[in-house]
Amino acid sequence: MQAFVFAPFNIFSAMALATLALCGGRVERAGAALFAAVLLLTPLFDGLTIGTFRWAVALSSLVLFAVLLWGAMTRDRWWLVFAAGCQLMALSTHLVALLRVDSLLWTMVSIRWFSWLFMMTIVLFGAWEGWALSRIARQRPPAA
Repeated sequence: MQAFVFAPFNIFSAMALATLALCGGRVERAGAALFAAVLLLTPLFDGLTIGTFRWAVALSSLVLFAVLLWGAMTRDRWWLVFAAGCQLMALSTHLVALLRVDSLLWTMVSIRWFSWLFMMTIVLFGAWEGWALSRIARQRPPAA
C-alpha cells in the first residue's frame, strides 16, 4: 500500500525538480537541489522523535521555510514567495503536533502532502519563470 501511494507522488516530484533544474537559471537549480535534499533526507530523519513529536522532520521543515523565505526576499523570483507560503502552511502542522491533538493527525499529514504537491506545482511555474527571464534577458538590447 505504501509504495502504491508514494510512487506517483515521488515521480511527480522528480519530474518537477528535473524540469526546474533543466529549464531554470542558477536560482532555480539551487532550489531544485534544496527540494531534492529535503525529499531524500526526510525519511532518514523520520525516526528521530521526542515522545511522538518528530523534531528532526520539523527542523528540516523550518530550515526549508527559512531558506525559501530568504530566497524570496533576496531574489526576484515569484515562485519562491509562493513556495515559502506553502512551506509555512506545512510548518504550522508541526506546531499543531506539539499540542498532541490526536484527532488532527491525519489532517496534519494531509496538509503536509498537499502543501508538498502545491510546492511541486509551483516549482513547475518556477521553471517557466526562470526560462522566461533568461529569454527576456537574451532578447533585450544592451544598454548604451
